[in-house]
Amino acid sequence: MVNNPQELITTLKAQHRGLQSDLTNVLGELKSETVLNASAVISKLAKFKEDLIEHLKLENGEFYPDYLHKKEIKGENIAQTKEFIGVMENIGKVVIAFLDKYDNIEAIESSRLVFDNEFNNIIRTLNTRIETEEEGVYEIYLVT
Repeated sequence: MVNNPQELITTLKAQHRGLQSDLTNVLGELKSETVLNASAVISKLAKFKEDLIEHLKLENGEFYPDYLHKKEIKGENIAQTKEFIGVMENIGKVVIAFLDKYDNIEAIESSRLVFDNEFNNIIRTLNTRIETEEEGVYEIYLVT
């Protein structure tokens, strides 16, 4: 479990930077060629998925449970926090569903415009989630 809160937050933030880098690599691949190299896109999406699963495991398995525990010990109402965690977990599920949907060349090539739109939505959603966590719950966690 969590031994050093600062180390946990540092790790989570580093994982966020890695996830953003993964997405930038996919985006670069999508914009680099006039003819899409779907195989390269799939490879980069697979790397992103692997990194995302690792991040969600740490965040949902260690960070959020410890964060809730600290709030409970202080006697705080945790209903809104649980709701927030549910929203964050749902975002993770939506992203994983997107990655599962586009895990083959045909899926991307046959619906490129839809893929591009969904991918851009994924980027915006994840960036919002990262901002919300880093500027909100991570900071609160460190002072509790």
